Amino acid sequence: MAKKARKPLSLYKKSLLIYTGIIILLIIALLIYVSLCLKEYDKYDLDNFIKYSVADLSNKDLVNIVDDKKLEISKYDKVKSKKEVIKAIDKSLENRKKVTYKLNDESKNEKKPIYDIYYNGKLVLTMKLANKGNMQKIKLLNYTKWEVVDVKSHIEEGLYTVKAELPEDYKLYINDKEVKESTDKDDQTLSLFAQFTDVPKFKSYDIKGLIEKPSVKVVDKDGKKVKTITKEDVITVENSYFKTDDNDVAQERLVEKFDILSFAEKYSLFLTNDLRGGYHGFSVLSPYVIQGTDMYKRIYDWAHGIDITFTSRHTLKNPTFTNEKLSNFVIYSDKAFSVDVTLEKNMTVKGEDRVMKMNDRLSFVYYDGGWKLISMESI
Repeated sequence: MAKKARKPLSLYKKSLLIYTGIIILLIIALLIYVSLCLKEYDKYDLDNFIKYSVADLSNKDLVNIVDDKKLEISKYDKVKSKKEVIKAIDKSLENRKKVTYKLNDESKNEKKPIYDIYYNGKLVLTMKLANKGNMQKIKLLNYTKWEVVDVKSHIEEGLYTVKAELPEDYKLYINDKEVKESTDKDDQTLSLFAQFTDVPKFKSYDIKGLIEKPSVKVVDKDGKKVKTITKEDVITVENSYFKTDDNDVAQERLVEKFDILSFAEKYSLFLTNDLRGGYHGFSVLSPYVIQGTDMYKRIYDWAHGIDITFTSRHTLKNPTFTNEKLSNFVIYSDKAFSVDVTLEKNMTVKGEDRVMKMNDRLSFVYYDGGWKLISMESI
């Protein structure tokens, strides 16, 4: 049996297929165009542009901008030659997550902004951009087309810095090399304590010029590895001094217990000429200070000066002291500690209720058979 011949497509159907094909091609072309626009928009987003520009710096770029004469490689670093330095830097800068930036203080021209580039919080580059035109795509995407016109290096000081604050009998190792360079930690309170008792002293370390992320180790006087805390490149030893907000716990660590709030109340009464005793209460407070110190001079001058006689006439309410609190104890040794003291003294002055507040950090040292105040600072 002979096959039936197919009927030719009608003109309408042919036209429909052609139009459908054209529409599909147009949609595909539109999608491709939108995709390209989005990619370009994403590329020139300032955050992406800067970070990708930093990551795209080649070895050749870095060789040109890194100043050989200023390049200071730490003796504790693993890399030694400039070639190794460039290779290590190139590898590090590819990690865009650690790259941040901010507008340079000298940047004034909006069309040629200058940005300081930081790697892991450390200044490494200064990058000057140029506005190559403001773009608008598909009437929705508005962006600036940027171009890098200049890059200045600060990499010569390295990508990493190790700063440490450690007890003087601890040792610091960077990449298995013991660090010898250190300075005594400048702490006014510790310096005061050291005049009257022995307290553990600390040393500060500041090692720059590290290109690769270093291996850092701290050991105590017995050579035992010590747990450390690192924050913003500063390494500290956990619980280097005992800290607590509990008065009872703190008192257990002292050579002799001391009623801190009782002392603070006496001092507060002394300031308003309410402390009984010779010379406006000086005879009561003087056993708590060391003759010749600034604290001794402070209370002596107040007790013997004319100003104390001009305190406003007032009466103390009952209860006189409320909202008393001790917190933030730091026990430097069994004979030295600091504590934050808060209290309110309630008075009536010229018929009106008044509250005199104390919110101070007090430091005490055990000396000559008793606790002495050596420092008092407003918080």
